[in-house]
Amino acid sequence: MLPTETTDTIIKTLKSDGVLLHPTDTIWGLAASAHSEIGIDKIYEIKKRERNKPFLLLVDSLEMLKYYVPHIHPRIETLLLHHVQPLTIIYPDVQNLPKYAVAENGSSGIRIVQSTSCQEMIKELGHPIVSTSANLAGEPFPRSFEEISKEIIDQVDFIDRFSNLSLLSGEPSVMITYNEKGDINFLRT
Repeated sequence: MLPTETTDTIIKTLKSDGVLLHPTDTIWGLAASAHSEIGIDKIYEIKKRERNKPFLLLVDSLEMLKYYVPHIHPRIETLLLHHVQPLTIIYPDVQNLPKYAVAENGSSGIRIVQSTSCQEMIKELGHPIVSTSANLAGEPFPRSFEEISKEIIDQVDFIDRFSNLSLLSGEPSVMITYNEKGDINFLRT
């Protein structure tokens, strides 16, 4: 559990269009509120990333996921209940989010975070966060805080140094897509 003052600062940062540098359940990431076009734009600028490459979304629970993806294929829901590794799934038709928070075709990669501190932060915020690795576009993702570029660190609005790092694997999540039958295609293992 995060100290109350840290949680308050994180939520204030996200609600005021800020960018957070924080540990997730995979790697260190940059985050903004999914309802903040300014925050999302800042992440694109910090990473020097092309605007046509959307970021993934992090949610705190299956219940939150179902609000944004009301029609989850039963095979995918079963997978979510039993998959142990962090799993990002590209959902074809995401609802209830601003257009700037999802891909042009309405799809989005979404992961239910396993990190308790990330779950608490998202629950407190009340909606998903946009998330991406804390690296410049085209550079290797950081496996530890020490590998994050000073250029990134200097541009964020808050750094979460208090979250529990025990789930930080140092590897990105498994990423999949699926078709109408629920057949899975691995994009990243």
